[in-house]
Amino acid sequence: MKTATAAKVAAQFDDYLQASQEQPVLVTRKGKPVAVLVAVRNKAEAENLISPGRTLRSIFKEAYKQIDQSGGIPHEEFWTRVAQSRTARSKPGGRPRRR
Repeated sequence: MKTATAAKVAAQFDDYLQASQEQPVLVTRKGKPVAVLVAVRNKAEAENLISPGRTLRSIFKEAYKQIDQSGGIPHEEFWTRVAQSRTARSKPGGRPRRR
């Protein structure tokens, strides 16, 4: 894996984009890794790299399936849960309960 500082990558970005076609480029700042520059061929490949197997479309598809199977929750219950969640988050150290 090729390694370069963030300053060097910024100064020669096109060169490092080209280099990423051959191998990933590890970007460092103050000697510590901060990023990896990896070439992709298309948007789908980029999405899979970011979240393998979980595209936004697949998340919505799964949500609709769950709603179809369970019938969802009544409108008023939804808004009650939203209000409870907001109240819990507004308290210091508060976290909403999961059901």
